[in-house]
Amino acid sequence: MPRYYVRPGEHLVMKVAVTVPRHVRLTALWLGISGDSWSGPSSLHPILAHSRQPLAAGVHTFGLRWRVPDAWSGRGMYLLSTWSSAHPPAKVAGGIAKLARKW
Repeated sequence: MPRYYVRPGEHLVMKVAVTVPRHVRLTALWLGISGDSWSGPSSLHPILAHSRQPLAAGVHTFGLRWRVPDAWSGRGMYLLSTWSSAHPPAKVAGGIAKLARKW
């Protein structure tokens, strides 16, 4: 997973491309920031993007904007994706990038 160094108060502009394979139909997708917990959408604070409808096979691109909190202690944060699928049945959360404090 790539690591990006960021500063408290920094404004981030990110672009995430999600590729859905032919045999999968995503019923929901969330992209957001999380600390050490990767338990699903409830662990994302904040949620930066959420699919409003099922995602068919192909590439889907999301533009994200987020400001790193001024009071960030420097503990690791992650840009995460979490998704669910009805065919095949699955619920998955995974890291896209680690955000590390630039001192």
